[in-house]
Amino acid sequence: MNRFGAYASEFQVAAVRSRWVIWFVAAIWIAFPFGLATLLHPGDAINLQYFLQGEGKHKVLSTQQMGVGFVETIFVLAFLLVVQFLGVLHFYRRARMDGARIATPALWPVAALLPGVLGNAIWFVCTGYLDTTGLLIGLVPTAITFFAERLMERLGRDFVLGPRVAGLH
Repeated sequence: MNRFGAYASEFQVAAVRSRWVIWFVAAIWIAFPFGLATLLHPGDAINLQYFLQGEGKHKVLSTQQMGVGFVETIFVLAFLLVVQFLGVLHFYRRARMDGARIATPALWPVAALLPGVLGNAIWFVCTGYLDTTGLLIGLVPTAITFFAERLMERLGRDFVLGPRVAGLH
């Protein structure tokens, strides 16, 4: 079996075992680039609040409102980062893969394909131009997932997979 086929089969088994967790992690992958784009345009966060309160979009925002939008977006991104880490951790705990590495199968290639390649391709088709900042923003979930997996490998098998599998390594 080739390497791609082996990865695909490992990922399929892990996704079935993890049930809803893989969809939760994928939703965070999709949400994170929107949060980063809002960090570049903090007025969007304020206008979202106006929309939720039933008001129309404001064309002019004060500097204080922009600052508040920036700080609120930073807090939301920090929350999403923690939730992403916990989601990846829960994915590996539920997947219970018997392998040499903890991060088996690695999730970062799927994170690169979903928001990175597919999301940027949709953006290119809809707008007609390639935005390098948007390209980098779309690849951020890949980096976050990659570093979350490396952190879990360093923390140890007992922490990630739980004490029930302590005698398996």
